Amino acid sequence: MMHVFILTFMVVSKILLPPQHSVDHTSPTLCTPTEINTLYQYPNNQFQSFRDEDKFYQQLNRAIYEEYTNASLNIRQKMAFKDVANATKRFYLQTDGKQETIDLSQHTFIHPNRQVYFLASFQHNTDESYRKFLVIDAETQEVILGHSHFQESSKHL
Repeated sequence: MMHVFILTFMVVSKILLPPQHSVDHTSPTLCTPTEINTLYQYPNNQFQSFRDEDKFYQQLNRAIYEEYTNASLNIRQKMAFKDVANATKRFYLQTDGKQETIDLSQHTFIHPNRQVYFLASFQHNTDESYRKFLVIDAETQEVILGHSHFQESSKHL
């Protein structure tokens, strides 16, 4: 009688309970850790909501950044950190500047999807050009990158 009970229990348990696998038979994807934000000083915050770029600029301390007076071009954008290099490239192309490439590979402490504000300003007159840009973290409002460039226009005789 006990023998029949054990066999019945085994059959029912195989039907009702999912098979159990040992660690040796698990899929490698189950053992792969998910992304850990603690690896980044500035972790992923792509799903958080931050003010739009114009409101951010309006409240920004002018000692940190101010657009040029009578600027020919001002850019205010909120973007993922991984897009900063392309934004910088477009800024230099729009202002006919010496194209400078930003290498973000050294910024491994910033998650690529981290939200940042990209602010750029360009002023030009017949004798000189001024370009500057700043990248500010959307969450902490800390300056991450920045560059300023002055260029005298070549005079033709």
